[in-house]
Amino acid sequence: MLKKIDVKELHENPFTLIGDDWALLGAGDKDKFNSMTVSWGGVGILWKNPVTTVYVRQSRYTKEFMDNNEYYTLTFLKDGHKKELTLLGTKSGRDIDKMNDSGLTPIEVENGITYEEAKLVFVCRKLFKNDLLKEQFVDESVFDACYPDADDFHTMYIGEITACYISE
Repeated sequence: MLKKIDVKELHENPFTLIGDDWALLGAGDKDKFNSMTVSWGGVGILWKNPVTTVYVRQSRYTKEFMDNNEYYTLTFLKDGHKKELTLLGTKSGRDIDKMNDSGLTPIEVENGITYEEAKLVFVCRKLFKNDLLKEQFVDESVFDACYPDADDFHTMYIGEITACYISE
């Protein structure tokens, strides 16, 4: 069961959460939604709001859901779900019913979909989006290392955290 809290009550390490534990980025509603695993992103304060920053490649099915919905969720699962995170990060919802195949249990929260197996959920309202382009990189070695296929850049989304849930 998830309990809504003030985001300022959190004491989690965002570097561990995003970089090591990974997260599920999801958008849509109970009738049609998609999630994908992310291990790039950030949490902080911007424009006087608590925000998350997430990145989605142009080729990802989840991008359609991100572009067509006002809100998205960033879900961190309880320990022991790397197999599910790997599936949701490597398979496309265009090709398989990965929302069912993952074995995770989707549930509704305010303005979004998350999973019963969540330990932490951010519900975010999109404030900003921008496509990353080669000419924007100050350090070209970053571009070269992360974009060997120059046709599949990321879109950056910044969302205000409008709700935060933790497992009880």
